[in-house]
Amino acid sequence: SMTFNEAFSAVTISLDSNVLIFAAVTSLISAALCGLAPSLKASRTDITSNLKDESHGSSGGRSHSRLRTIMVTGQVAVALFLLVGTGILFRGIFLIEHQNLGFRSDHLLTANATLDAIRYKDPEQQTAFIKNLLPVIQKIADAESVAVTSDLPATGPGSVSFQIKGQPESATKQDRNALDIIITPDYLRTARVTLLRGRTFTDFDTATKPRVVMVNEEFVRRYLSDGDPLGKQIRMEIHGTMSDWSEIIGVTGNVKTFSETTLDDPQIYEAYMQRPVSSFSLMVRTTSEPNLLGPNLRKAVSQVDADLPLARVMSMTGVIDRQKAGNPFFVRTLGTFAVLALLLASVGIYGLIAYTVDQRKREIGIRMALGARRSDVRRMILIQGLKLAIIGSAIGLVLALPLPKVFGALFYDLQIRAAWFYIIVPVTILAVSLVAVYVPARRAAQVEPNTALRNE
Repeated sequence: SMTFNEAFSAVTISLDSNVLIFAAVTSLISAALCGLAPSLKASRTDITSNLKDESHGSSGGRSHSRLRTIMVTGQVAVALFLLVGTGILFRGIFLIEHQNLGFRSDHLLTANATLDAIRYKDPEQQTAFIKNLLPVIQKIADAESVAVTSDLPATGPGSVSFQIKGQPESATKQDRNALDIIITPDYLRTARVTLLRGRTFTDFDTATKPRVVMVNEEFVRRYLSDGDPLGKQIRMEIHGTMSDWSEIIGVTGNVKTFSETTLDDPQIYEAYMQRPVSSFSLMVRTTSEPNLLGPNLRKAVSQVDADLPLARVMSMTGVIDRQKAGNPFFVRTLGTFAVLALLLASVGIYGLIAYTVDQRKREIGIRMALGARRSDVRRMILIQGLKLAIIGSAIGLVLALPLPKVFGALFYDLQIRAAWFYIIVPVTILAVSLVAVYVPARRAAQVEPNTALRNE
């Protein structure tokens, strides 16, 4: 499958005439919409009453002031909503990045291969090739163990429906699905997947022997929690045909279905020698930097089949990083919009309070002439500005309350504890708002009563 970086890099992004036209039209529409409400208000204004308001130092009427207040309050609410969302998303990605995947990805070299459909059309030819290949790879310097798997861990393998012997068939048809992974005997050792009970596959589990499977802990929890899973028999529907009954010989620890989620799905492990596949992945546990062994791995494979190409030879850490490549992009994008929203909100508060101070100079002059101190005037303006920030923050907090569940659902029921964000972000917004309001508040406190009254 195509990774985020590959898909994103395949898209040509350039500044052409279409982009410029779109930006220009959007700007004009935005300007028209923003000016529509004030224009309608102005067209309905009674000139006589408006002149009276202006003579008393009014800010243009209560309706105009209310509209400006609503817009600035909305900016604050949007800024808080985006900042909280960015913080929660960042926290969720951090938890995903540091979760236990159920295996160890370090010192693990991987590669994909597909056998020629003509030369390896029979299952016997496929198993013979793998039997010859594994010892050759094992001889590579710094190779600790080698395994073949139909799907690399935490990369979303396919699923199969199945039946459990001894359970009513009607019951087994309801939600009886599990991930199906085909592996060679050294898979658990190579991937460092824990074997909790029973045994793993051996070289004696061949096509001529009774079929055996392993299941993971989640499989047991969902379907076999009422007894000992070892010895139970299941059969799977593969390509529309039911397989023979297979005995459960081992129980493994859970491995995440995808590296970028917290999802644990039921998993069934089948022995490669009993069900070979032509497309597979190689896994080599190394004692040194895995990427350095890439050329040696290609050389080892060519010794067995010179015409077999290897694809995506890379460390398992690199495979996982490719899956998560889109996460930083989304965090940066949302964070950028959040910071811009905060900047616009602070500018909006500053502009509104500065305009209000300018329109209320006469009132401020009267207050100071009647004995109001400069600190009282400064406090009055600060409170007015902070009131907008507090109301906007309260609205934003209410809107942001569902965000932990929303983002948690994106990561398959990840529990994101985000209480701190609902404290830190409002405090940050109030601090920024205080800075934005302080300049016009300080200017209001410096108004000279005589000058203000004389000018008015």
